[in-house]
Amino acid sequence: MAPPRYGMETQADLYTPRQLVGLTTFADLIAAARERAHRDALSAGMEDDSVSLSDGGSGATAYADAVKVYLGMSVSRLANRGSTLCFWDNDGEKIQQVFARQVYPMTWDFVEANPFSNSTGNFLGQLKYLANVVASSPRDKVTGIARQEDATAAGNTNKPLISTDPPYYDSVPYADLSDFFYVWLRRLIGDVYPGLFGTMLVPKAQELVADQKRHGGPDNAKAFFEAGLGQSFDHMREAAHPDYPVTVYYAFKQAESRIAKDGKRNAASTGWETMLEGLSEAGFQITGTWPMRTELTGNLKKKLNALASSVVLVCRPRPATAAPATRQEFVRALRRELPDALSVMMAENVAPVDLAQATIGPGMAIYSRYSKVVEADGSPMRVRTALQIINQSLDEHLSEAEGNVDSHSRFALTWFEQRGMQDGPYGEAETIASARAVSVRGVQDAGILEARAGKVHLIPREKLAEGWDPSTDDRLTDWEVVQHLIRALGTEGETGAARLLAKVGEMGEGARDLAYRLYGICERKKWAEEALAYNGLVVSWPEITRLAAENPEGDDPQTSMEF
Repeated sequence: MAPPRYGMETQADLYTPRQLVGLTTFADLIAAARERAHRDALSAGMEDDSVSLSDGGSGATAYADAVKVYLGMSVSRLANRGSTLCFWDNDGEKIQQVFARQVYPMTWDFVEANPFSNSTGNFLGQLKYLANVVASSPRDKVTGIARQEDATAAGNTNKPLISTDPPYYDSVPYADLSDFFYVWLRRLIGDVYPGLFGTMLVPKAQELVADQKRHGGPDNAKAFFEAGLGQSFDHMREAAHPDYPVTVYYAFKQAESRIAKDGKRNAASTGWETMLEGLSEAGFQITGTWPMRTELTGNLKKKLNALASSVVLVCRPRPATAAPATRQEFVRALRRELPDALSVMMAENVAPVDLAQATIGPGMAIYSRYSKVVEADGSPMRVRTALQIINQSLDEHLSEAEGNVDSHSRFALTWFEQRGMQDGPYGEAETIASARAVSVRGVQDAGILEARAGKVHLIPREKLAEGWDPSTDDRLTDWEVVQHLIRALGTEGETGAARLLAKVGEMGEGARDLAYRLYGICERKKWAEEALAYNGLVVSWPEITRLAAENPEGDDPQTSMEF
């Protein structure tokens, strides 16, 4: 909510006088268009029962209301492209909307859309978007009804199929953000839906977010959110159709991380913890889980915590006969079952940026199948503790996977974790090399390392040998394969990476697994650009392997033509 800090205290301050004149003029014309639509409907022979759209009418009055609603929505969309908070999108070379992110941002450039042009932000473009949606919707087959209800109270639907994306603790103040559109929609279509627009601004008191300002501090906000979420899950468990599971979508980065005394990383998230605690206490058991590609990833370069997927949790009521478990039994079950689940996800190329989130699913499936997990002192294990143990198990699995790579690559991994691509003393490199049963000279001969004047560093991808051919490399390493594949992907695209993959053969799978491990290191070190490279390789892997299968010899099409 940046604008008030810069003196922009009212909604009107978000627009120039010219933008306000344009938007209010369009708004005034909507009422005239509604009357024109009503007259045209009557002239075309449509009957008029004088029942409004909001009351379920189907005659000329409701038709005119519907036209007004669509036109009003188009003006609302126009406001999103016609505000001083819009900014210039360098990649697309266009005016970007205010809500490219879920914030009122402060922007440092000024761009203004022309509503009468053929370029970004014009009025007809907004109207065409809506018209295309209407034209592609099924007609005379399906009748859709949308109804707003309080999730913390019993609803009116009998045995519904429930699929939900619950609120994200204190992450997004949706009601505050909605005011941007509400002030326009209230003016535009408030008379069509008076029940929805009876207040000056969006109602906020009952919104299920942990907002400290609304509830008088963090403790009250936390209590309000937890109570509301618990009530919601309780109602879902009671009301849900018994033949279908409840599915919960969640895309929230685990942001809280610290290093414990034993050197292990303890990671958890208040958002995840609260949501999972609510599910567990409501008596739900997680019976299935999978990440689904639901998020835009365009800002991954700028923000390492941009997820590509939501984790979908499939939930059913936990059997009343579920047994309790001790902490050790829970940990043993994790070590026994989690590696297989991780292997499946990695084989299916779940993006490294999503792996920690995706791991929550199978981990919590184990936790939630017990009536409770008991600590050594007899107290019940909290979800936060379970999440920390699950994340430790993930780290252990990825660390153990290092045993599958060659010794020269294990040296490179250790050096990378300690020094990245920076210089370090030769003596330190020699110590690491001895522990990995290799020599610095051997790693250098393998094409991984440069040593000069008592300093050593890993060779950056851009300085690797041109025209590298793995078939002639007598010291082929997993590290080299990863770096050359990433460079080929960046310079020649998926086709170039596929040609290289075909030549390295079975080593390709090990390279992909190594990319997961390298991404995890980059994430902990906050090396966003380097992390992007490893994440990109795994995301592109399905297409790379498909192209490699079509060209198993790895031939360059420019040099393999027959004459």
